[in-house]
Amino acid sequence: PKHWIAHAGLSAWEKAIMERFNVSEILARLMVNRDITTPEQIEAFLSSNVSQMHRPETMKDLLKAVDIIEKKIKDSKTIRIVGDYDVDGVISTFVLYTALRRCGAIVDYEIPDRIKDGYGINVSIIDAAYVDQIDTIITCDNGIAAIDQTAHAKELGMTMIITDHHDIMFSKEEKEVNGEIVEVTEYHIPQADAVVNPKQ
Repeated sequence: PKHWIAHAGLSAWEKAIMERFNVSEILARLMVNRDITTPEQIEAFLSSNVSQMHRPETMKDLLKAVDIIEKKIKDSKTIRIVGDYDVDGVISTFVLYTALRRCGAIVDYEIPDRIKDGYGINVSIIDAAYVDQIDTIITCDNGIAAIDQTAHAKELGMTMIITDHHDIMFSKEEKEVNGEIVEVTEYHIPQADAVVNPKQ
């Protein structure tokens, strides 16, 4: 679980942000904690609009996922969305399910049971999808850590698309590079057909 640390007292920078931009202490602290500190960043944060959003097609694997899903719909393949039981998991599942239905997809969804299934997709959910003759699994708000589960689904011949926003697992190892010992970070990403995660 994440631990939030609130520092006692305001920093000089937080006070300056409060005065210059006429914002509350909480908002000033939030921006500083998110490293939103230049006047341009603060203005963009406080006055954001659609024109400032990133172009979605620049996100790694997004167009790849779209192409896969479009082909699955055209070929009348069965799709199962595996969401999460928290608010962003349920809402993203609803939005994706609704959109896929409007596009003519044969789609259903699974929201894991918090007690029985735990967090995210697991092998029993994949096995149940296989028994139900599901061709493609799309995760919502989970799956970035599902390395073994994704490998299992691929062994069963299923297509896996992961959509998630959580941190990517990594390990650090010391290696010799050009005669020097350096710390190398290796990211561990499931070998899905497409992995859509803004943290890639």
